[in-house]
Amino acid sequence: MSPVPRLRRERGLALILVLGLVIFLTLVALSLSDTLRLGNAIVSNAVSAIRAQAAADGAVHRMLVELQRPREPVNPDNPAWRPNGKRYAWVEVDLAIEVSAQSEAANIDLNFAAEPLLRQLFVSAGASEDEANAIVAAIRDWTDADSLTRPNGAESDEYRAQGRKTLPANELFVAVEELKNVLGITPELYAAVAPKLTVHSRSAGVDPLVASLDVLLCVPGLDPGQVSAWVAERDAAIDADLPPPPLPFSSPYLSGGGAGAVRIKATATAADGTRAVREASVRLGSARRVAPQFQLWQRAARSAGQPLNPAPEAGSRE
Repeated sequence: MSPVPRLRRERGLALILVLGLVIFLTLVALSLSDTLRLGNAIVSNAVSAIRAQAAADGAVHRMLVELQRPREPVNPDNPAWRPNGKRYAWVEVDLAIEVSAQSEAANIDLNFAAEPLLRQLFVSAGASEDEANAIVAAIRDWTDADSLTRPNGAESDEYRAQGRKTLPANELFVAVEELKNVLGITPELYAAVAPKLTVHSRSAGVDPLVASLDVLLCVPGLDPGQVSAWVAERDAAIDADLPPPPLPFSSPYLSGGGAGAVRIKATATAADGTRAVREASVRLGSARRVAPQFQLWQRAARSAGQPLNPAPEAGSRE
């Protein structure tokens, strides 16, 4: 065979091998490029989430400073921040920040609330009078230090008889979620009452100056129409930074909660849509130079691309 055709065949084979190698290296390069882009995106999202969370954490601490800062009684140019649910918003660089504080006395304390107030809470959520009485007795049996069963109540024997593995702690609730373990509490009943409960106010009643309409309607003996009208006036006054209207009703289950313990919620939203939320329950120092005591510190985050609720304007209420 002539060496010329053989040489041509070898050159053709070499060309095919070279083209194959070029294609292989191109695919490897594209794969590496995609990997790098993905890595950069992951790092960018992580940095955005960290920045947003740090901003939300900082907003909590700013709220604490504002709540304890001395101010003139009336100063329209620099109104005092108050634990009444009003939301305050500002922008730092590309982060939209919003924070609010609500006195824990706005809700009913699961540990310290008067029994008639607790009972009405469960009745308003759909329990019968007998069911509500039994639930309140079971709650008190859960938190008292003894093992004696109250009338209609429940101690360890009653829980074992129903096959329950979680028994009464015989101490105060440390979280509202513990209520799920109490006899008589159904998932539906818990879902209805949980938003109105706290374990941090240490108050036998609720503070009408900050409590929601739903909570005030659980106070025994109050006229719903009168309460609804007054709450509308109160909320309008809060939004306008004005003193609340005089209270037209009274009850032994209303209390002046003050700002002893507050629930603070802060949200920071980045330009790419990443949002971080920090929620804290803090007991403020009763004297100067007494550090606030954190009773709750939890967070939730929403990543870029997920739908966000429209941000309320500064000064709006939750």
